[in-house]
Parts: sequence; C-alpha cells; structure tokens
Amino acid sequence: MIQITKIQLFMLIMLFEVGSTTLFALGIAAKQDAWLVVLLAFFIGTGLIWVFTQIPRICPDQNFSEILNTAVGRKLAIPLLIIYAAYFLDSASYNFYEFGALIKMTALPMTPLLVILYFFMLVSIYILSLGFEVLARTGEILLPVFIIFLITIYIFTMFSGQFDINGLLPILGNGIKPLLGKTLLDVVVFPFGELVVFIMFWHFVNKQEGIRKITFLAVAFSTFLIIFSLIIMLAILGPDLTANTEVPLLQTILSINIADFITNLDLLAVLIMFIGGFYKMSLHFYAGVLAIIWIFKIQNIRWVILALGLIFPIYNNMRFENMAYHRWLGFEVHTYAMAMINLMSILLLIVIFLKKKVMSSKKRR
Repeated sequence: MIQITKIQLFMLIMLFEVGSTTLFALGIAAKQDAWLVVLLAFFIGTGLIWVFTQIPRICPDQNFSEILNTAVGRKLAIPLLIIYAAYFLDSASYNFYEFGALIKMTALPMTPLLVILYFFMLVSIYILSLGFEVLARTGEILLPVFIIFLITIYIFTMFSGQFDINGLLPILGNGIKPLLGKTLLDVVVFPFGELVVFIMFWHFVNKQEGIRKITFLAVAFSTFLIIFSLIIMLAILGPDLTANTEVPLLQTILSINIADFITNLDLLAVLIMFIGGFYKMSLHFYAGVLAIIWIFKIQNIRWVILALGLIFPIYNNMRFENMAYHRWLGFEVHTYAMAMINLMSILLLIVIFLKKKVMSSKKRR
C-alpha cells in the first residue's frame, strides 16, 4: 500500500505550487501591484483549499474513485473521472511543453524540442514507475536545493545594484480596480486552484488528520516565495518590462552582475525551471493515470504510465506550434477549464456532505 508522510506531502505541495509560477509574473496586469493580487488571491484560495481538504475529512482513507462511487454511484462516477482525467492530463500537457520549450530556449538551443521532451518524459516515467513514494522521497531531497537556488538568486539580485524598490511604487496608484476582475480570477485558479490535483493523492497520506494543516502551511510558504519573486522582478525590471518579457525570472537573473565577478547565473534559472516543471508535470500526469486505471480497473499502473508517457511528447510537439500559442491557449482557454474543475469539486463536496447527512439520519432511525 502506498503511503507518504506529512513532511513529504508538505514538500510536494511546495514544489507543485512554486513550480511553474517562477516562469510567470502573476497578476502583472495590475502592474506594480501584482504582488497584492497574489496576496488577495491567496486569501480567496484558502477557501478552495478548505474545500479540497474537507473531502478527505468526510471520507478518510478512501481514494477519489471510491468517494465518487459512494457519493453519486458508479454510473455518474465514471464520466466524472473521465472529466478529471482529461483535465489532469491537459494540465500536464501545458506544464510539459512550457518547460521543454524553455529548456530548449535557455540551455539547449541546438537540440530538437522532441528530443528534450522525450528525455524529460523518460525521467518522469522512470520515477513514477517506481511508485508515488519514490516521487515523494525525491521531493524531500530536491525541495531544499530548489529553495537554496531561489534564495541565492534573491540575495544576488538585491546586491547587484539593479534592485530599485521604486519599481513597486506607488502602491495602489491606479486604485483597487486593477486588482479585481479577471486578473484576480486567473491568480486564484493558477496556482491555488490547481491544488485540486491533490484530491487524487490524499488517501496516500499516512496520517489523514494532518492534511489540512500541512496544506495551509505549504501554500502559505509557497505564496511568500511567489510574492518575493514578484517583488524582485518588479524592482529589477520594472512593471512594463516584467509584463512584456517572456520569462521575467530569467531576465532578472541575467541582469545580475556583482563586480564583474558574479554573473551569468542563468544555470540556476534552468535548474529551478527543471525541478519545478518536473514535479508540476509529474503530479498532474500521475493523477490522470490514476483516474484512467480506476475507470478501466487496470491492475498494472506501470504499463499505463509507459504507454501514455511515450505518446505524450509526440502529442505535445504536434499540439503546440510555439510558446506564444501555448501561452495564449493557457491563459484564454485553460484558465476556464481550471475554474470549471474547481466549481465541480465544490459541488461534489456539497453532494458528499448531503449524502453523509442523509445516511447518518437513516442510521439514527
């Protein structure tokens, strides 16, 4: 039986949350107030986290398929699992392509994208085939490395001579309106709403009672890192350049030059992208695989991981023409898919709660 500890869960959530957010300037439509959008989205996102963590509280030690079967019956559970599987694999597709494309752009410009995608996927196939516990254990090793790299970048940028806190001023200079609307919705669902993927993994945690506390702590720490990254980007590049740069963190790192000695630290950016991208993609991919084996009652998960994994790079290479198209599709289409899945999860919690209440009242009678 697969079991992970609360510390491993904490580390997986942190790697997942910070993962691809290092590639984007979240809430940059609000310009210098982007960090305030993230902070506001965090407080709203705690409501979603409460929903996601309430499901294992009501149905402890049950996997998501069993929960659906109990709540809505097998006939409705299968189409719902198909929707969730499609969403998770679609999310994995976005994460997979963006990190492959960025590694090609930054580190391996002469290497065909398909080759990079296959090497990236083979690492994921190997680790996921060994089991979810192995993925969690690698998270224990790589999260400290990931954080050390981020903190190193923060320190170097602050002492590079390029850091200007005026890039964040004036606070609320354009009023509160830019903080609201679609900008806020985008940041609520990405990255906070993406935590819906963990409803597939709650049953792996050995101590169910600590899930909510650990999740809130991990998301709070992740939000701090995201906000600090935004502040660094805004202070170095300014709001306009941050908004118009394809990978603002990379551009920020390339601006580091301390006494003509500490410079060219783009390797750190590549390592951060690879680590974050690997966990973001692998968790979404594994969640989709779990849904598939539950739908078709497949016993050997390794064959599903291998089959899907070998098809995945070809599918992504054909699906996305370039990074610009990928970004447009992600922001204009996938954001609404994330919002729909979050809404479905809220409705599912209501159904589970009502079903449990009805069953409890019947037992009393």
